[in-house]
Amino acid sequence: MVVKLLGQGVLLVSLSLLLFFHSSCGRRAPEYEEVFVDDSLIRLPLSRVYDRDVHFFTFKVDGRNVNFFVRTDGRGHLQTHFDACYSCFKYKLGYVHEGDQVVCLACRIGYKLEEEVWDYVGACVPISLKSRIAEPFLVLDVDWVKKGARYF
Repeated sequence: MVVKLLGQGVLLVSLSLLLFFHSSCGRRAPEYEEVFVDDSLIRLPLSRVYDRDVHFFTFKVDGRNVNFFVRTDGRGHLQTHFDACYSCFKYKLGYVHEGDQVVCLACRIGYKLEEEVWDYVGACVPISLKSRIAEPFLVLDVDWVKKGARYF
């Protein structure tokens, strides 16, 4: 009887561990509005992103969701960032817009949208993503976005 109960306990623990590792290892980054390449560039209409809000997007790279967001800083400049940081990217949770900040869903550290540059060393700061304005678009080179795929 004791052996039978012990065997059932081991089976239950084994199944629990299997489910835990399967769900955590297979976690995928969230999916947002998908963007597409046009002549090796991702073009976002300025009218769509230049409104002092935060906009999240997904670009598919080899079946992975590579997420980024666009924000307007306090000086009125557009800033782009991967939806990941060097500290918490492994959790694949990204950031969420809360009030006047974007907040990491893994560690709950927030960054004020009005700040022009987020360059805190050692913190959970969103990884910068190079972009440029070519009227009437905000333009991202697809190679820049692909380089960030390792964080997703």
